Order: sequence, then structure tokens, then C-alpha cells
Amino acid sequence: MGGNSSRPWTELSGETNWKDMLDPLDEDLRMYLIHYGERVQAIGDAYNGQTESEGYGLSLFPRNQLFSEVGLKTDNNPFRYDVTQYFYVPMHETFLLQPDRSWIGYVAVSTDDGSKTLGRRDILVAWRGTEDLLEAMYDLGDDLVPATDIFKDDTDTKIHSGFYGLYRKNDILNPYTKHSARDQVLREVRKQVDTYASKNETISITVVGHSLGAALATINALDIVTNGYNVPTNHPEKACLVTAFPFASPKVGDENFKNKFSSSEKLRALRVTNAIDIVPFLPPIRYYHVGEQLMVDSRKSPYLRPLISGLTGAVAIGHQLETYLHLVAGTQGIDSKEFDLGNRRGIALVNKGWDALKDVYKIPAQWWVAKNKNMVQNGNDGSWSLAAAYIPPPPEDDQNE
Repeated sequence: MGGNSSRPWTELSGETNWKDMLDPLDEDLRMYLIHYGERVQAIGDAYNGQTESEGYGLSLFPRNQLFSEVGLKTDNNPFRYDVTQYFYVPMHETFLLQPDRSWIGYVAVSTDDGSKTLGRRDILVAWRGTEDLLEAMYDLGDDLVPATDIFKDDTDTKIHSGFYGLYRKNDILNPYTKHSARDQVLREVRKQVDTYASKNETISITVVGHSLGAALATINALDIVTNGYNVPTNHPEKACLVTAFPFASPKVGDENFKNKFSSSEKLRALRVTNAIDIVPFLPPIRYYHVGEQLMVDSRKSPYLRPLISGLTGAVAIGHQLETYLHLVAGTQGIDSKEFDLGNRRGIALVNKGWDALKDVYKIPAQWWVAKNKNMVQNGNDGSWSLAAAYIPPPPEDDQNE
């Protein structure tokens, strides 16, 4: 892409606002979106959601194993990244409940080989969707509040209180969350931008997320540009392009937020929206979307369970990230009734965490599970117990992993 694409990477990352690339969907952009969506899906695939585990809420794998463990380091995948930092948000409303940490994303940098494929050194920030009760509560809060941490003295630009609250929330008693997710990410982005700018490399920053993570990615992208984290410390003339790819994003801020986003010279966003997904239409009033939109539609896929098989289930299916990637792979344009996956993406992935495919395809539902739910047998007496969990080091110690 850029290196191996018929289009320069700057066009794929929105320098021209994806003019004439969305309907029908440009083939290079299609694969670009799938690539970035898979990097978000990696967090969900590696998230330890087993409440009995000591590692609940953390990554199942070390940074240097993440992409190989979730199946993204294969011979036919030219996109290569090294994860440089995991980042976290509090899991509870009060610090009195511990452990108060939940892995919500990572910062990664394209490798030398990956950079050749992409056409530049890409700094990637990925945010996952909702995984626990506190995050669901933040999703529901829809008050608009001034974002003075980002916009300083500007109290007229307002953001969804729940998203903004989670973005900046910290717990000084917990080594994983003593700094907010915002501070963890911005510190790492600054470090990587300065590192590669000092080598005179062409740099991009790409911020991606799904659902709640899409909202946080949108806020994060504007924060990076507003406060100059895309500008190398010693090379202020080399501000790099920041692109957000939010999947299934709710609306994030008011009209002033939208205007700030659209007027930022080095900032672009392409939202991917499923026509039957209710989340991108929320909150219904006082809020505005940002950037450009690629619309896809579950109803056009012959592989997915139809709406008539159960409205609630079909709508839930329509919000899943794997469904979105399936639709991006097969869409032939919003006005076309055709759906053609080609060889871009196998249908089995759609059932990875859900029961989304029609029964005729005989793909087990929710097949992405740990063997024996992480129970292991003692070789001496034959007894069974929960395997010891991987516990990643806190962010400041993570560099030594």
C-alpha cells in the first residue's frame, strides 16, 4: 500500500478525502481498511475476558507475540508491525475495587519490511470496543462537556461525557492506570514520532477503533493534531498526516468539535458504517459525525443470517467488527445489490466470536475459544486447575519486556 499499491499511501490515508474512491470502493482502499480493522480485532482476540483468571482484563500475550498469536503474522500478510506499548483504562468506578485496570489498546510501529509495503513508517494506535460494565456505563452517558484537557481555554467545544471521561480517567493507586489512556498514548506517540523523524523518515499516524474504541480513536486523533503530537520536536516543519479509521462509531462531539476536526489541516477520518447498525446513529440529537463515510450493508451479504431470523440478533451481528470486515471485503457499492468476497476474506472469520453465518455453511459459532477454557491437567495426579495467566508489565516497565 503505497509501496505495493497503484495509489500513493497519502491518497489511501485520505489526503484527498478519498475522492472517487468510496463508491465503488477502490480495491487498494478496501484492503487497506481490512488491514487496519484486523489490527483492532487483534485486541478483542487477545483480551483475557475470563473472570476467574488473575489476568482478567489484560492481554493474553506479550507485545512481541500479539500479532502471531492472533493469526496476523502469516506469509501472505505483508503488513508487519512491532507493538511498542500496551495502554489501559480503569475497570471500576472507584479505586477501592482492585485490580483496576483493563487493556484497551496498543501503539505499534511498522517494521522495515512493513514500511516498504506501506510506503512510509506508520505509527498505529488501536482502540478496542466495549468489554466490561464500566465501559458500558460510559457508553450510555450522553452529556456534552467541555474538553479542556484537549482544547485548553476553549469551553465551547464539547465531547460526549462518557467517552471523554474514560479517555482521561486514571487511578493513581494502580500501576497500569496511574496515567490516563490519553497520557499513555500521547507519550508513546511523541516518542515514536521523534525517533523516526530524527532518522529523516516519512511518517504517518493512523488511529483505529471499533464502537467505543472508534469514539476514543476519533477523540485521540484530534487530540494528537490539536496539541502537536504529530509534529517532531526538532523538526516543526515536518508535521505528519493523522488518519482515523473508526468502525461502527457513535457520534462523539458537538458541532464545534466537528468544525475543529474538519478544519485541522493534517487530520482525516473515514468512518465505516453498516446501514443496519444502530450505534452510528447515536446519540440522536446534539451530536455530529466527523470525516467521510463508507456505507456498507449487512442485508447484501448472502452469508449472514437475515433480519427475519431474529431482529435483535441480526442487529447485534451487524455491529460486530468481524461483520464489518466481511462487508468491506464484499461490498460492490451502496447502490449495487451485488456482494462479492472474491478471495479477500474467508467467511469462517465472521463466526469467530458470534453466531452470524447461516447454518448451511456449517461453521461453528463462537469458535475462537481457549482450549478447555484454560484448564490444564496436572501430569502427576491427573487433577485439573486453571492455567497461570500471563500478566503483562505496567506501561512504564513494558519497555523492558
